[in-house]
Amino acid sequence: MFSILLNKDKILQFTSNSLFTFDLKIFNIIDSTNSFLLNNFETLPLNKDSIPVIAAEIQTKGRGRIGRSWHSELGSGLTFSLIWHFREGVAKLTGLSLAIGVAIIRVLRAFAVNQVNLKWPNDLLYDDCKLGGILVELRGKISGPAYAIIGIGINFNLSLPIKSAIHQNSTDLFQITGRYQDRNVFLSALLLELCNTLSSFEVYGFSYFRAEWISYHAYHGKSVTLLLPNNSFVSGRVDSVNSDGSICLLTSTGRHSYSVGDISMRLTD
Repeated sequence: MFSILLNKDKILQFTSNSLFTFDLKIFNIIDSTNSFLLNNFETLPLNKDSIPVIAAEIQTKGRGRIGRSWHSELGSGLTFSLIWHFREGVAKLTGLSLAIGVAIIRVLRAFAVNQVNLKWPNDLLYDDCKLGGILVELRGKISGPAYAIIGIGINFNLSLPIKSAIHQNSTDLFQITGRYQDRNVFLSALLLELCNTLSSFEVYGFSYFRAEWISYHAYHGKSVTLLLPNNSFVSGRVDSVNSDGSICLLTSTGRHSYSVGDISMRLTD
């Protein structure tokens, strides 16, 4: 399987003219990039002078939402995590994962990958197949400061064994575009757009991105079923998303909102 390996110098070269600087570490093999940052949280410089970024070729215990595993092999995808420091507290960060989704879509479209959309709250979809996902884990106080450990995974060129290990329909950028993509260039662009997005989010919150997010939502206006944490189900038609990132459904009992959490959404059309 053809792959251009991650290269720290090349990645940082593309970000050298930015207002942001990155403390980038690349691992060949790691358990989880998010777990690494969480486990080393106390020893990292938690400010915007040098943003901690961990990228890995292979994650042995990669994690997604709701305890799901993230499967990877050498060169198959782009998996990385960063820490962002917020002056405000955890209570002000509702809708953060959705804003991050907007940043990723912006970068994909800048590289002429225009067909990818978002699925509430944190999946990247192409033709109802999963291309990638976002995992945000928060640390800090309700009143501030707070820190977001932001993990992102995007499939670039999955082998058949990896696809068979993923228990849902999946796709990758090679399958979508027919081209091998340089993950170094993508990571550089993602880091810069993420910093711009997170800076705007810190000032304006998710409401600043709400209309754009809705325009990218793959299930907007469609009938879905939500699996709630207590194992109950609710079905309805996706109406919108609120400024706090909660999803709105038109159900048989009226219009209801559901907050981001351990909720799974399935298309029922």
